[in-house]
Amino acid sequence: MVAAFEVRGYRPRDENVYVMYDEPGRMLGRFALHDDRTLFLFVFATDDIDPQSAMLDLTAQKAMLRERFGGGRWECPRILGELDRTQELYFDRVSQIRMDRWSQGRIALVGDAAFCVSLVAGQGSALAMTAAYVLAGELAKAGGQHEDAFRAYKVLLRPYIAAKQRGAVRFASSFAPKTRWGLFLRNQVIKAFSIPGLAGSPSAGTSSTLSNCQTTELKNELKKLRRGPTLGRLRIDVAAIRRKERS
Repeated sequence: MVAAFEVRGYRPRDENVYVMYDEPGRMLGRFALHDDRTLFLFVFATDDIDPQSAMLDLTAQKAMLRERFGGGRWECPRILGELDRTQELYFDRVSQIRMDRWSQGRIALVGDAAFCVSLVAGQGSALAMTAAYVLAGELAKAGGQHEDAFRAYKVLLRPYIAAKQRGAVRFASSFAPKTRWGLFLRNQVIKAFSIPGLAGSPSAGTSSTLSNCQTTELKNELKKLRRGPTLGRLRIDVAAIRRKERS
C-alpha cells in the first residue's frame, strides 16, 4: 500500500533531499516542496491485514497508518501527529494495469489508462507521451483505417511496455523490503550511487531499462514515424526519457 500527504511548516526541513526511515515491510519518507511544504510518503506491505475497509474511509486510513508506523522511531510520532492536520490523504494499492486490448471500436487508450506501470516505479508521463506519439504516427500512416493503426500501435509498443512492467514489479519491492537483510542490500545499492561514474552506468539502475538493441529498435520506429505525414511539433527524445526515468 502507499499513502501520501503534505503539510506546511514542518521541521526539520532538508532541501533537495529525500529522507526515508525503514523497517522491514514499511518505509516512511519526506521531501521538501516549494512554499515551505513537506510531502510525506508511506509505503508498507499488507500481507497480514485486509486493506479493503480503509480504501474509502479517511478515518480508517489514518488509523491504519498509525497502526503500521506507530511503533516506529525517528520522526514517526511527529509525522503521524501531522495526520490530524490534513483532510487530503492519498491512499491506494501499489498496482498495475494489464489489459489484453488497448482499443475498442474507435477508442484507444494510452498511458496509465492502458498500461499503468505502478506509482512507485514512476515513468507514467514519459510512457504516456511515447505511446501518444506512436499512436499518432500510426494513425497518420493508416490513411483513415483506425483499426490498422490501433493494431500496429499495440504490436510496436507492447513488448516495450511489458519489459517496463516486469521491471517495475522488481523495483517496487525495494521500497519496503520485508527483511532486514533485504533492507541492508537495498541501502548498499543506494549508497553505491554516490560513487563517481557508477550511477550513470547501465548496470546501476534497480529498475529494468531497455537493452541497447531494444532502444535502437524503438528509436528507428520513431524515426520512421517522423518521415511520415506531419504530426505537429511533438517530438519524443527517447534518450531524454531514459535519463529522466533514472533521475
